[in-house]
Amino acid sequence: KAAGMYGGAGFAGYMVLLFLSLAAMFGLANVMDDGWAALIIAALWAVAAAVLYQKGRAKMRTVSPKPEHTVQTLKEDAEWARHPTK
Repeated sequence: KAAGMYGGAGFAGYMVLLFLSLAAMFGLANVMDDGWAALIIAALWAVAAAVLYQKGRAKMRTVSPKPEHTVQTLKEDAEWARHPTK
């Protein structure tokens, strides 16, 4: 149930952004050509996407893909299996 709620919240958030973008586009269309208004809003979204991509990429570079804790636990388990305590 909780995952469905998260999915619904994500979809609702997407719809909010969609309609806010449309409102901004139509607002700009009152003072300029419709095509330019749409292009400006799309450019703003492109900048937001590029910034988020760069931040995510920088964060991923600091994270080790190797699960250090799991590797250590497996080594301890193997050592225990070789020399079990009674």
